[in-house]
This record gives sequence, structure tokens and C-alpha cells, in this order.
Amino acid sequence: MSPQGLIVQENLETDTVVPASVKTPSSVKEPKSAKTSPGKKSGSDKDQRQIRELKKNIRAYVRSNGSPLELKLLQKALGEIETFHSGQSRRSGQPVIIHPLRVAWQICEVGLDPSTVVAALLHDAVEDTPMTLEHIDQKYGAWYAQIVEGVTKVKHDADATHMRSELEATYQRMLVALAKDVRVLFIKMFDRLDNMRDMHHMPVEKKRRISQETLNVYVPMARRLGLKEISQEQTDLCFQHLYPKRYKQTIKDLENLKKDRLPAIRNMLEKLEENLSSKFSGFVEAEAVLIHSSTKVSDPSPVDRILEKFQIVVKDALNCYQTLGILHTNFSAIPLRIRDYISNPLWNGYQGIQTELNLEGERVELEIISREMKESNRNGILAHWNERTSELEDYYRTYLEQLDQIADAEELRMADVLNYAQTEQLQVFSPKGDVFALPKGATVLDFAYYIHTDLGNHCIGALVNPSWETHKNTNLRVPRERQLFHGECLKILTDPGVRPSREWVDQTVTAKSHVQIRRAVNLQNASRARRLGRDILVKELEEYGERHDDWFSKDAVQQALIDENLTENKFLQELGLRKRLVRPFLKKYQLVDFDKIGRLRQLMHGRPWYLFGTQHPRYLIENPEDPLLKMAICCQPIPGDKIVAFVNREMEIEIHRNFCEIFSERRNEQAADDTLLEVDWNLEKKELKKHTLNIQARDGKGILLKIIKIISAADVAIENTDSHSLPGNLASIKISLEPVNWQTFHRIMEGLRPLKFINRIS
Repeated sequence: MSPQGLIVQENLETDTVVPASVKTPSSVKEPKSAKTSPGKKSGSDKDQRQIRELKKNIRAYVRSNGSPLELKLLQKALGEIETFHSGQSRRSGQPVIIHPLRVAWQICEVGLDPSTVVAALLHDAVEDTPMTLEHIDQKYGAWYAQIVEGVTKVKHDADATHMRSELEATYQRMLVALAKDVRVLFIKMFDRLDNMRDMHHMPVEKKRRISQETLNVYVPMARRLGLKEISQEQTDLCFQHLYPKRYKQTIKDLENLKKDRLPAIRNMLEKLEENLSSKFSGFVEAEAVLIHSSTKVSDPSPVDRILEKFQIVVKDALNCYQTLGILHTNFSAIPLRIRDYISNPLWNGYQGIQTELNLEGERVELEIISREMKESNRNGILAHWNERTSELEDYYRTYLEQLDQIADAEELRMADVLNYAQTEQLQVFSPKGDVFALPKGATVLDFAYYIHTDLGNHCIGALVNPSWETHKNTNLRVPRERQLFHGECLKILTDPGVRPSREWVDQTVTAKSHVQIRRAVNLQNASRARRLGRDILVKELEEYGERHDDWFSKDAVQQALIDENLTENKFLQELGLRKRLVRPFLKKYQLVDFDKIGRLRQLMHGRPWYLFGTQHPRYLIENPEDPLLKMAICCQPIPGDKIVAFVNREMEIEIHRNFCEIFSERRNEQAADDTLLEVDWNLEKKELKKHTLNIQARDGKGILLKIIKIISAADVAIENTDSHSLPGNLASIKISLEPVNWQTFHRIMEGLRPLKFINRIS
């Protein structure tokens, strides 16, 4: 039987493979550049024919699929971009207008709504022409202005030092817009795809920079939304520009391997088709899917196989399960390799059954899908487009909810979002049977925060796969930092007395968890600072016979706070963080009677941090794990070190060792003002605590012995050691010590720090 469905990479040796869902009209040739360069010629006759053909096709699409108002807006947009982009040329000499027309036509090709087509025409106008967002708002409407703003780059001064902040601000703007309307991403994806196809005239360094950005940002986002063909082509184009020699060699190796392996692949395919077509009428076709060159962009190993999988297409979902039974009955199945993504679709909407068989002595993967699933898996979110954003948000609820949680947050870290976008997902269940998708590597704490912020803030662990009979079985209980596994059911356990700490960030992987933990810690720090400030103020006022509650209610005090742009809470917080001293404030506004004789300060009877209210304030540290404190990573201060401190942007007291080289740089970069804090240790000398030394060192003979000698000299027992090699001739050493007081631990650290082979110790 002829393998009519055999898919082979007929265009493996070409520069660009245009996927079926992102086709360009035959009369519209691919461009040669992506750089705006005003002043060059306005384009050849060939360019003008392309422009006319694109306009004609776009008008026809909107006329067939849009309303009279949308057609009117389209005509306005076509006229305005021609006017505003007039005289602008790309590096190849083609008119700039070709680019927005091409992007708009791609939007048409995948069947998006006419409003998105109009927005695509305008997407570059604000960035590259005098057109403004206000103009778009007035002439087209607020929605169009919102979409265009979402895809417009943020630009600061021409200084190159601003490039990184501009990029981060652009991503943030895009994420905020995407959380409101996913069509922003569609336009941005096709904009970047068109520019990637059009980079032949770019300088090499710019090609590499744009390709790396595309690989790190746009490829994973496209993959995350199920846009497989777009992400695959983008990856292939990045491969060409980042590693041109390896790309050419990979194409050559794939082509050679394809010639060698095609006969065997055809034989296996014929056996599958013959077996299935004779068993039941639900069979449609079988195809051999070959490995694409894009899979090798991050894998420099030699090409050793060409077959990715066999794809079996049947009529409906029920036929998928029937096909699985037939295949496992007639061929040798690989044990424990069945994955059912029909009843539980993957995070990006993928559906199908995957299994592995032994065919002609080879272990091969099979994918069983229906015709509907095939279309959906190829085009992802685009396959479900019906002009209703709400249904799209339901379909990709996991990702869009994640964006909605963080897009407007000041604590947004782009790295968190990208990490979430690129990570494989797993599915877990609540005891009620609700399904939740989280990134691979997510923990119990991530799951708790995903369900509800308060649940995460008080999480102490979870019961795994609980039932009515085993709810109290302690063997099922796991800690909050424990990683999740696909298919688990979890019941979150909480303790109202538990509060988040900075260490929780290391126990989570999702952006939502990181944002909520940072926010909770900041609130705790602010609350702690207010308590400190309140006690400082109370003791200061007592000297002048004033009661704290009565004092705040005075009109003069309220007016002073207004004059200083302070609330009561902010005033107390600044006192607690030593950003403001009590006595100068009282004197400035004459808020107490300074002629009264203040009673003696009860230094010996007050709390140690009461010294904050004196003329030479000090912060005496009673607990190094106080959430208000942050021990600097750069110099790793420990009790016993001479230390300095300042208040950082997170409103924490950041502690450094006295001679830390990074201290001045960090202070200038982060401190809210130039005031230093005088800090010192005030710990219980007899308190014993367990310590674990995490050491990174240059690998070599005898290094562990030298470390152990220093610990033994302090008369401290070692409870456990673990070491392993790291890349770059480095070693990681972990040593758990018996409980010791802080003086002994400081003596050990002072002995280890000077060792030249130690790179880092914590």
C-alpha cells in the first residue's frame, strides 16, 4: 500500500519554510530586510505590485468577514499608513508599508477578526511615524489604541545604557496588554515572524541579538499558546542566524539521513496502514513525521535519527481508543509508555494519545488523534478563535490567569514570566476533582498560592491523594517545598501562625507565587517597622508627659503629618526604619513642651532596639532571621562579623560586612536616602543552633580534608557531608554541623573564608 500520508522535509535545504497556517499569497514575495531607513528609493515596480496585491486581498477579506464600520476603518487605516509611512524604506529599499500590510495579511490568513486586521495595519505607526496613540483613539477607538500601545516599543534616551530597561519596559507593556486581550500577542507574533524572515541585510550582531531575543521570548510564548508552526519556523530562522555553519551542516545531515532511512520508514508505515484499514472504518490516514531542523538549535549533538513519530489520524475521539487497542493487540507495545491527553489535555490545549511500539526491531513513537484534534494541535489557540476573547481566556485559562495576576504588579519580574512560559506543565487535582495546570517542578506551595493567596501565605504542607479513610494518615503528609507529580490530588494544610519568609521564594517556581511571597514579606517588614516606630515614639513622648494616642489626635500633629506628606502608618514606619528621627520632628513643629523635665531614659529596662530613639541610634540584632533584616548575599554576614547597614528599596534593613566591596555600590543604587544605620549583634550567647555549610570550591586533592580540619579545630562534630563535581573544574560541598553557639560558628567561618580554593560559602 502506498504511503500517501508520508510527510518528508522536502524543503529542509531552503532558508525559510512557510507553514500552511501562515502562508503568503503567491504574488507577494518575501522581503529582504527589517530595518527602517528613511531616504532610500520608495520601491520598484515589483514592490508596488506587491503592495497593490496585498491591499486587494486584505480588502476582500474584511469585506467578506467584517461589518461596514470595520471596512470603513480599514479604508481609513490603509490611507493613513500610506501617508504616514510615505518616504520610509527598509534596508533593502522596499517601502516600509510592505511590512504592516504583510502582517495584516497573515492575520487574515489565519482567520482572525477584521478588527485585529486593522490594528495590525497600524501596529508600527506610533513607533515609526508622527502618528500618536491619541490620534488612533480619536479616529479608530480606545480598543485600537490599547492594542497598538501593547505592541509599541518603549523608548527612552538614545543612550545605549537604557537599552535593557527599554526592553524590560516593552515586555511589561506587552504583558499588561496581553492580559487584557490576547490579540496583542497575535499581532506581535506575526510582526516578529515577518521581521525574522526579513533579516538578510541586517548587521551580523543585530541578527544575533534579535534572534536570541526571539528564541528566549517569542518562541516559548508561541509554544505556550499552542502556535506550533509559528514557533517552529521562528526557531528555524533563529538557528540560521545564530549558528549558520551548524545550521547548514544539520540540514545536510538530515537530508542524508532521510535518504538512508526512507525505505525503512515506508515499510513501517505500510504495515500500520494495512493493519488499521482492514480492522475498522474509523481510520483516516497514517503519516510519518520527520524531525525538523529547529529541534537541533539547542542540541549540538550529531544528527542520529530522522523519524520523530508516526501520526495516526482517525474520525473521532472514540476511534482513538479503538485504534490504541488494535495497535497494542497486533504489535509489541513498550510497557508503561501510554499517555492519554484526550481525557486530560496538555497545558497548551494539545489532545491525543501517545504510545510506543516495537516495529521491525525499532522502538518508535505513535500519536493517535482525530481530524479535529490534528487541526487544533497544529494551530493551538488560533484553531479556537471565534471572535470572543472570553472563550479564548477560558481555553487558555492557566496562562492568561497567570498573566492577569502579575501583569499590573510592581513586583513583576520578566524572568519569572518567561520561565513560566517555557516550562513544561503538569496537572494536579484538588480533593473536589478540579484540575490545575502548573509548571513542571512546581511545589506544594505553588499549588497553594495558585488556589488562593491566603492559602499560600499559611501553607505548611499537604496531604497527597487523600481519601476519607486516610485523611489522618501522617504517611501521606508532605512539606510545602515538595515537588508535585503529574496526576496527584492534594489537600493543602495550613497554620494561621505561619507567615511567608524570603526563603519561600526558593521553594517555588511560578511567577504568581514569587509575587505574592515578596508582597507578603514586604507587608510584614512594614508592619514590623511600624511596631518598632510606635515603641520608639511612645518612649520619647513619655519623657514629656504625652500619651501616644492622645498626641496623634492633636490638630498640630495632624497638620505636621500633612505638611510632611505622611500618614500615621508611614510616619511610624519611617521611625522604625530610622529614616526619620523623633526629636528633630518634634522640635521642627513644636509638638511637645520642651520646657518640661523629661524623665531619665530607662535604657537598661527597655528593649535593645529602643536605642533607635537616641541621638546615636543603633539597631541591635536579636534574631538574624527577623523578616525586617536582609543578610547581603555578596558578603554573607554572620553573627560576630563587624557590620554596616542601610534601608533598601524593599524597606528592609540590608546588612553587609564592614569591608564589603559591594556595599557602597548597593547603597547608592538602592538606598532610599544616604543615612547609614549603626547595627550590632545582641544574640543569646548560649543558644545552640544547627548550621549547614554550602561551599563551592575549585576542585582539587585534599580540599575536603582542609575544610574538615578547621571544623575539627573548633571541637565541632560533623553530622553529614555530601560533595559532587560541577562543570568548570568546580566542586559543591555540603556539610551539616552539630548544634553550636554563634561564637563557635563564627570561628569556623573565619577559618574557612581565607582559603583560596573556596569561591563561595553560605
